[in-house]
Amino acid sequence: MDYRLKGILIGFVAGLIVTVIGSEVYLRLFTHFDLVNDFSFIYRTKLLGRITAIGSLFNLALFTFFITKRRDFYARGCILAVFFITLITFFI
Repeated sequence: MDYRLKGILIGFVAGLIVTVIGSEVYLRLFTHFDLVNDFSFIYRTKLLGRITAIGSLFNLALFTFFITKRRDFYARGCILAVFFITLITFFI
């Protein structure tokens, strides 16, 4: 596998994981919901997009970390994950 593709894939997966973790942290700190247990309620009340957007803010820290460590392809994968999450949220 090409090192560029591998770096983008690692950044993409890291971006997805950080978004889920960020969403869970937000829900646990500021609401009484849980992402795993209350997912159907969050989906039905159309709060999923807002929660995902707040969780995506954690990608900013990950992107900054990758840029400062000179991992440009990881950072590209992180941005690709943000675009992917945005599209999925838009179509759900």
